[in-house]
Amino acid sequence: MGEQTYSDIQRKKTSIIDSLIHLGIYKKGNKQLYELTLHELEKEYHIVNLGIQDISF
Repeated sequence: MGEQTYSDIQRKKTSIIDSLIHLGIYKKGNKQLYELTLHELEKEYHIVNLGIQDISF
């Protein structure tokens, strides 16, 4: 994996983690957010956003 790709992944992970923390989510199960893969973070963010949309209707 090239340095640019790794940097892009880390930037995206940081952005999603910041968004989840802003929503009050600090862990998933027994793992801290920074321990999750990008895929796991994206999945969690999607689940949380669906939940928020359901509540707002």
